[in-house]
Amino acid sequence: MSGKFKAALLRLLLVLHLLTSLLLLLSVLLPLLHPRAFWPSGLAGLFFVPLLALSLCFIPVWWWWYKRPYYWLSIILLLPCIPAMEVSFGLHPFRQQPLEKKDNGFTIMSFNTSSMGLKHYMEDSAEQQSIYDMLQTASPDILCLQEFYTSPNKDRTDHLSLIQERLGYSDHFFTNDGNFFYTCYVGIVLYSRFPILHATRILLDTTNLGSGNSVLQADLRIDNDTVRVFALQLKSYMFRDAEYQDIRRIKTLRDITLSASRHVLAKMYPTFARRAQEADTLHTLIAQSPYPVLLCGDFNDVPVSYTYRTISRDMNDAFLSQGWGLGRTFHALSPTLRIDYILSQPAFQIDGYASFARKGFEHVPIMAALSLRR
Repeated sequence: MSGKFKAALLRLLLVLHLLTSLLLLLSVLLPLLHPRAFWPSGLAGLFFVPLLALSLCFIPVWWWWYKRPYYWLSIILLLPCIPAMEVSFGLHPFRQQPLEKKDNGFTIMSFNTSSMGLKHYMEDSAEQQSIYDMLQTASPDILCLQEFYTSPNKDRTDHLSLIQERLGYSDHFFTNDGNFFYTCYVGIVLYSRFPILHATRILLDTTNLGSGNSVLQADLRIDNDTVRVFALQLKSYMFRDAEYQDIRRIKTLRDITLSASRHVLAKMYPTFARRAQEADTLHTLIAQSPYPVLLCGDFNDVPVSYTYRTISRDMNDAFLSQGWGLGRTFHALSPTLRIDYILSQPAFQIDGYASFARKGFEHVPIMAALSLRR
């Protein structure tokens, strides 16, 4: 390798390292801002994990190959990244498997069912059976399902009643956020083996299109205590086949004219502020609760985000308490996306965490074992 080529490669690597470092820093700092004030803050945190991995790759390059001290840039950048790393990675490789609850404990599951296998208004019987098999294997005491679909029509499946019968739940509450042709009802549902003292649907958005227009609030009697459960799905990007095709073009570097990037971004950025506003509302609801709070659902946002930081304030994340690795819960876009959560206030002790990935599931069902501190 000639000296000129080696020097040019060194300069190129240094420019790339500086650019990666700047983007990594922005991915950590921008989510501290409210997306309503600066919309890129809603996007930046999505890139934290891959940018962190890329930044760390520069360390051996400078250390062993070029023998230059530039690797210190990546090492120093780890300091401002510590809070983001703390919410992004689970550090419990030897967590208890299978998940077991204490004698005075209970289990709670959160699962975005992707309409229970309903695709183009046609029921996928294989996916439905896989969902039922998973639910019966997990058998949580409290089950929270988002993007839930049911129908009283004799030609379709009454999931609302069928799940209650098969898993033996004593109570349930369904938000019934909308319907299609008066035969397909969609929303959020909570099933419980504990008595539901009171449940309600709290409106978050005035539109009935897509997710994020309501949150389910339910007060349960567990032994001699009352706890409040929030089950939710925050505003999603509502990607359709066209957007997923654009994303594939971007990932395979075929978006030469950047038209796909502009199309996807135009679909995303109006969602940032609306989801952040929903997070503000939820934080207020949690603060106003007279009972210890459990919260679970699909945030449609990563841990390094204004959304997660606002909702999880003064709460414990079941994955971070008992999980390992990145805890991916969404398969469609990236291997690093954890967007489904189970959070609890300090009144609860988190005794375990498990996930139930299955082939064909867009979201990974997650479950936690908890107990009330005495």
